[in-house]
Amino acid sequence: MEWQPLVCDATLIEQARAGNQHAFGELAGRHSSRIYGVSFRILKNREDAEDNLQNVLCRAFNRISQFQGKSQFSTWLVRIAINEALMMLRKHRSEDKTRRPEGVEPHSSPEAREDVRDWHADPERQYITKELAAKALDGLHPTLRYTFILHKGEGWTNRELASALGIRAETVKSRVFRARVRLRQQIHAITKTKSVALQA
Repeated sequence: MEWQPLVCDATLIEQARAGNQHAFGELAGRHSSRIYGVSFRILKNREDAEDNLQNVLCRAFNRISQFQGKSQFSTWLVRIAINEALMMLRKHRSEDKTRRPEGVEPHSSPEAREDVRDWHADPERQYITKELAAKALDGLHPTLRYTFILHKGEGWTNRELASALGIRAETVKSRVFRARVRLRQQIHAITKTKSVALQA
């Protein structure tokens, strides 16, 4: 008998929790595009986003019994996608630090220098601003960082983020505000440290 694609998510979830792999496959097909979209927005890389999609689906399949239905299934998957993507980013940063020779900055490659020369208006200032922003973002708590990136960098609305993260829109606003304040503090601290180093 051919599998019926119009079964509601709730029914498919119950069947998947009972061990029905076809039911989970249908759920995966329905929600894969959203998981991939969230992954790509955070990772900025097609291959990493595809890997993250596979990780999320594997984790969701293994944890399907833990889904209690208190939020939408898609929201639950998005939370997993965000957490997995953040772990992937941390892993990449750790690997980069391990491979990078001491004293060599990540932007010091010929390709990076070429990118700087190709920028039009005041490339040196743009480079410094980009570097400062990256360091400041790295200093934020992961929760504040990905909320800020998705809201300001990717254009997610407060309502969309609230739905994806299972929080209130007011909480999203608070996180974005706190992230902005902390970013200013981080940038000020970084620029002050560099200024002192130059004067030494």
